[in-house]
Amino acid sequence: MSVESASVAMVAEAEAKAMLRSFGIDVPSGVVVSSIHDVPSSLREPLVLKAVAPALIHKSDAGGVRVGLRHEDLPSAAERMRTDVAQSGHGLEAYLVEEMAPSGREVVVGAVRTPGVGWVVMVGLGGVFVEILADVAFAVAPVSSDDVRAMLGELRGAALLHGARGEAPVDVDALVQVVERFAGPSGLLESLPDDVVELDLNPVIVSQTGAVVVDARIVSRGLGDGSLVPSAPVPARAFTPADAPAFASLFAPRTVAVLGAKSAGTNGANLFIRNLVAAGYDGRILPVHPSAEQIEGLPASPSLAVVDGVVDYAYVALPAARVTDALAAGGGRVRFAQVVSSGFSETDEGAGLERELVERLRPLGTRVIGPNCLGTHSSAARLTFIPEAPLTPGGVAVVSQSGGLSVDILRLGAACGLSFHSVTSIGNGADVTPAELLEHLLDSAETTVIGLYLESLGAARSILDVVRRREVAKPIVLLAGGRTADGSRAATSHTGALSGNHRLWPAIARQSGITLTDSLEDFVNVLLVMDTVDLDVRPRGVDAVLFGNGGGASVLAADALERHGLRTPRLPDATVARLDDLGLPPGNGLHNPIDAPAPTLAVRGGAIAEDIITTVLEETCPAVVITHLNVGIIQRNLGATHGDVTGAIVEAVARARVAARHACHHVLVLKTDGKPDTEEQIRGYAERARTLGLPVLPTFEDAAVAVQALLRHQARTAPSVASSGGAPTTPNDTDSQQEAT
Repeated sequence: MSVESASVAMVAEAEAKAMLRSFGIDVPSGVVVSSIHDVPSSLREPLVLKAVAPALIHKSDAGGVRVGLRHEDLPSAAERMRTDVAQSGHGLEAYLVEEMAPSGREVVVGAVRTPGVGWVVMVGLGGVFVEILADVAFAVAPVSSDDVRAMLGELRGAALLHGARGEAPVDVDALVQVVERFAGPSGLLESLPDDVVELDLNPVIVSQTGAVVVDARIVSRGLGDGSLVPSAPVPARAFTPADAPAFASLFAPRTVAVLGAKSAGTNGANLFIRNLVAAGYDGRILPVHPSAEQIEGLPASPSLAVVDGVVDYAYVALPAARVTDALAAGGGRVRFAQVVSSGFSETDEGAGLERELVERLRPLGTRVIGPNCLGTHSSAARLTFIPEAPLTPGGVAVVSQSGGLSVDILRLGAACGLSFHSVTSIGNGADVTPAELLEHLLDSAETTVIGLYLESLGAARSILDVVRRREVAKPIVLLAGGRTADGSRAATSHTGALSGNHRLWPAIARQSGITLTDSLEDFVNVLLVMDTVDLDVRPRGVDAVLFGNGGGASVLAADALERHGLRTPRLPDATVARLDDLGLPPGNGLHNPIDAPAPTLAVRGGAIAEDIITTVLEETCPAVVITHLNVGIIQRNLGATHGDVTGAIVEAVARARVAARHACHHVLVLKTDGKPDTEEQIRGYAERARTLGLPVLPTFEDAAVAVQALLRHQARTAPSVASSGGAPTTPNDTDSQQEAT
């Protein structure tokens, strides 16, 4: 029995609950009757009476629910219900009578089918928490028990489940089991036909002894064959790389063909050739032009059909309508074609051209990067699409769905000291996907940290599938476009109304163990820290020690750290006494933050920093030491009399890090006074520090964001509790912080 309207079809509550019961999900015992006198006496009191009426979605608002009834109460309650429902404009068709669930905490569990992503699952606290506060968390199905517990842990009201303010805790394990059977592997969601689009289990009453689904709503956009009987469970979707290309030739091409350069004048393809030459690319460059004998001083070929040997990489800047034929002329000799041209699926009229491009080239063995992208940058190969490119080979590899942002990542990253393995702009991603590139980069010995800029939730879902099925040790950092709230859409369920991109990106990041960043600057800074520090160092907890000059600056630094879930606890009295025994000049603050005025920093030309940090690390075990220096003040006040104090402190921090009794991470914050000479000095210090394994960031806020990301990554990838002796504390773990305090 279903309730239908012009746009949606609602599965009758009793039918929905029967489906839940078939998957082992507890629902109240009940019966649907056309006459209230047919209710069996075997149903245990107290009872719940519900109206069954076509198109009646919100039963409570129409007087269609009565609770706490005895058997003798049913006839009069049914008569009042029939009247109330009629006054709301609905005709009562039957009654659903159920046993009342035990009292407990109300929870809502739901799912909404999202294009490109699949089933998105929601868990939240019911009642006012979901109606007004929207205290909910999301994940992508299928979910594991760990996923469900992580979702519950994100709820602002999570303490209510565990016995807040003297109340007894509820059976969280039973709730986890309900969500697993609903949205886990081989759960209810995987069995549903494609026309089912939304589900709400609301409320799920979680008591001290179990979890019962009291109401269930299943929404279909068209009933298909009229039946919503679950089909056989289907396997969870999995990513399978297509053709498994040898991506090494993309990042180290020995032959590069360029299609679309002018014989007279300049366009993007001409500039690409000039960039290759200026970068010192030492492979073969083959301009392809139908009539010119030379392009940019290089011999040109009229077509890929007459090019000798294999073309590892083709840079294609032809009009969209000519791209496919030009590449197909190569007869499969082109391994990768970076199609810079626009006019494909980003426009309505170009979608067919894009399909034809992939369908004709894939059988030939030519893989397409793009179209509508800028190109591939590979530092070691000296392959680049920008002038004056940063070409120092490094371990940071970035895949970006935006060409313009690829340029920004290269420029900003280089200015911050990043050394890139590669930056690949993939544009529309019609053929080669971010997930395929991620697979290669995870396996590449040349990459240490991977960055992703994604705008498509479908691409993010494919990334999630990759990391779910393999062990991932390398940090993956994500910058997502389109994370702002897109507003509640027209939806019949709470889940559909509350879901949006701003909730799905964090959900995918949590499930995949990827670090999600909020801005381009944060993205680059987190990549820098992940690539610079020793990830084999695994400190516990969230404690930080601050050391540097400026009392007010230290206060601001402590505030920034606290905003991001880190602590600056007071040092033990014994440690403070040992610091005081170093014979420092007067005026220091030694309790954490450690405030060292200029006379202290000048001791032994700055080398005193090693003694201070070493002393702290002999008796305490912070997760990170953040050394902050106002470079302009230090060098202008001390440089003439004490030499390169800032440089000496950088070297001292590096020595203390190596010699520390308790290993932890070290980060430098080098602040500028805005003067050009100071900023030039900071660039030099940052370069020197990075070679010593010390990342340099410009502000306390930058350091707090990056350190939080680092510690969270290490907590996610930590050895099991059994082998490590306990779960590591992570930033924003309030209970752990309070326990530590």
